[in-house]
Amino acid sequence: MVIVGAAGAVTQLTYAVPPALAGRVQCGHRVLVPMRSRRLTGLVIEVGAELDSGGAEPRAILEVLEARPLFDRAHLQLLEFLGTYYMAPLAEVYRNVVPGIARVESRRMFKLGAPPGPLATAALTATERAILDALDRHPQTPRQLERLGARGEVASAIVRLGADGLIEAHDATRGRHRETAPPIVRLGAGAAAIKMRGPKQREILERLGASGAAGLRLDALEAAIPGARGAIRTLAERGVVEMMAGVPDASANGIAPIAADTSSDVPSGDAPAVHTLTADAYIQAAIDAAPFELSPEQIVAIAAAAPAVREHRFATFLLWGVTASGKTEVYLRLAAEALAAGRQVLIMVPEIALADQIVRSFRSRFGALVGVAHSAQNVAERWASWMAALNGAARIMIGPRSIIFAPLHEPGLIVVDEEHDAAYKNEDGVRYNARDLAVTLGRFANCPVVLGSATPSAESYVNTRRGRYRMLRLPRRAGDRALAEVEIIDLREYRPGGARADASGTPRGARSIAAANGTGAANGARASRTAMARTADASADATGNAAAADPVPISPPMADALRANLAAGGQSVVFLNRRGFHNFLQCYLCGNVIACPNCSVSLTFHLRDRSLRCHFCGASAPAPDQCPECDGLGLQGQGFGTERLVQTLAELMPDARIERMDSDTSGRRGARTAILEALARGEIDVLAGTQMITKGFDFPGVTLVGVVLADLALNLPDFRSAERTFQLLTQVAGRAGRGTQPGRVLIQTYAPHHYSIRAARDQDYARFIRRELDLRRELMYPPFARMALVRIEGADNARTSQLAARAAGMLGRFARPDTMRILGPAPAPIERIKQRYRWQVAVKARELNDLRAALTAMRAEVAAAAEVARVRVIIDIDPINML
Repeated sequence: MVIVGAAGAVTQLTYAVPPALAGRVQCGHRVLVPMRSRRLTGLVIEVGAELDSGGAEPRAILEVLEARPLFDRAHLQLLEFLGTYYMAPLAEVYRNVVPGIARVESRRMFKLGAPPGPLATAALTATERAILDALDRHPQTPRQLERLGARGEVASAIVRLGADGLIEAHDATRGRHRETAPPIVRLGAGAAAIKMRGPKQREILERLGASGAAGLRLDALEAAIPGARGAIRTLAERGVVEMMAGVPDASANGIAPIAADTSSDVPSGDAPAVHTLTADAYIQAAIDAAPFELSPEQIVAIAAAAPAVREHRFATFLLWGVTASGKTEVYLRLAAEALAAGRQVLIMVPEIALADQIVRSFRSRFGALVGVAHSAQNVAERWASWMAALNGAARIMIGPRSIIFAPLHEPGLIVVDEEHDAAYKNEDGVRYNARDLAVTLGRFANCPVVLGSATPSAESYVNTRRGRYRMLRLPRRAGDRALAEVEIIDLREYRPGGARADASGTPRGARSIAAANGTGAANGARASRTAMARTADASADATGNAAAADPVPISPPMADALRANLAAGGQSVVFLNRRGFHNFLQCYLCGNVIACPNCSVSLTFHLRDRSLRCHFCGASAPAPDQCPECDGLGLQGQGFGTERLVQTLAELMPDARIERMDSDTSGRRGARTAILEALARGEIDVLAGTQMITKGFDFPGVTLVGVVLADLALNLPDFRSAERTFQLLTQVAGRAGRGTQPGRVLIQTYAPHHYSIRAARDQDYARFIRRELDLRRELMYPPFARMALVRIEGADNARTSQLAARAAGMLGRFARPDTMRILGPAPAPIERIKQRYRWQVAVKARELNDLRAALTAMRAEVAAAAEVARVRVIIDIDPINML
């Protein structure tokens, strides 16, 4: 039995094993199979002599694409669980589990044939000319050609052009066919004639010279010399080195050559020795070289989890450790235990941004045994990483949520770092949570799972109380360093515009932020004019007063602390979880706010390229000079983001070296790493950014952290808003004071008495979670109930709302006050995204079986109507994003 996917559809078909492949086809193999006139990738899920073929003669498998099955039995069980638990159709499960790089398929393509003569050219129709012009640029599929005109007219034109020999049809195969291995690099013929000037190139040549004719694998060179790939590519273009196809490892025990010494004290003229070590010898060397002296708490945690690793036994551990308590060292020691037992290790991180630091830690300990896979890699890099995991060359795999499907056949340890992070939830295709899948995979593979966090999710914490997980505590920072001192700044005391009244109505002597920081109305107007270049030289509101954008709320205490820290030589991190320069542009003449044409949100103004962007659908347009509604010159920026924050910080500290890190500055490959390396070298005094700067980074020079506005996540319409606020504040506070100097954290807020903010000030997780769980128990929210969100999306709002009402009505039949509650239907908080209206119905139930029964009945009730109305019904089990 083979799962076959084509053009968005997936089906299970029975194929015959030809004599040439007898004994070579196993469950989990990736195979090439015929389907109609095409060749497609299939995944073998069952092998046997008595499989039902529906009475038809089964066609034969064409090829087995890897010597070893891509997925083992545990991953095949995970595939089945994925569809069952998340109520996902087979097509979506297939697309999530089998990545695009592993799907091979042939498709019909058209290309130019013989050039037309003068008479034939004159006789061409407009559609035929359009087809020939398109094919002149590059070959096209039938679907691409259909966009050039009416479907029937294009089809007729293709037939005529083919009959005249002007176009030709052929089958093209796309996708990665077979397993590959990292290429081998060796010295080329031109190496002796060229003298290298760069130290990186010289080191590469020295290592290759020592390796002789055998050469070195590219991944081994990259592990020993960071950034070697780019230098090797340049050398290959000059003929100094040559690259050859690598040979996949025959067994998991063979690994790439490892440099015996990569330290800087090797004389530049002598190449360090290179030895080919067996995996066992290298693992033992890594264990012996562990540089840190463990704390008593780390020793206890490792001793608790290590037996499950050695015995290949499933168990789940929640490693609750304060920031900088040494959780990574616990991961490293347990990984060494798994490797010593001959098994592989899976390390999951919530975002690519966090991968760099943990990869550096693991590669410093385990070298070329570490593989990395994530979406920022190109197709060849990701495929090489998967094949390295499959053939055993990569004994440790690190990556974000999709790494859960990496083809590890002998997992001995699964680690989920920052297990509370919402990024583990997939919001496209199957709405799975990779943290929960990690626990499930551990159960199927008899493998221990370690969930690590300084701020565990409520669900994981309750699982320890119910006995499903075992709690491991790291309550102190490594080296007994003190936690940063946290202070709350009440922004009501520094309201822009002056004083506020106390309880008796008497105005208090609060200083204006604008006045205190020298960024008052005049400076605000100047900043607005800079941001809105080519608009009116001065703006006026209805009363004739000069209009100025609200200042960024940097209170006097925070401004003073930033200046003092700069003078003392410390580094600062300033956190604002909002991108852009202005949140939106509004015309003060007519009140119009420039909104996204595709989504029910305003467009964010970005100063660098003077553009308006939607952060949901990606739409972008130049910022206009005049209001598109009234044609007036009254456009004014409102609100602020990280881009404007940097400008304000530069005004406060003109001599400071300030850098910004958010998705706008870190999207280019290598940009994020470059910023963090500059911070580590002390070349940045102040780093401002969004939540990507709040977790996972360890920089001893950071002694001050400022949170500009702690209320942003707190005010979202989401039952997890308080939990997310506490987690963000605790994580960002953990960036301060990780070195020898004490840390200080300033949290600005308009809600200083909220329980999540006060608990974050005291870094008291236990107090926070007690209050949070009491509220959720009372309101029947997870983890005291199972929850699903039914999202109904369509281009027509009337049809979408009608179907939402029908879905809610069906679910309402199952509602019971004490066991199941239905909320909705209601428009989603963001009502329209990408030109599709969004409605939702929330379902809360005490028991999972009751929830599934109600959702199954609802889907059966509305499925046909949804297809007719072209409305999509999405079932999200255990939702994270409520917007």
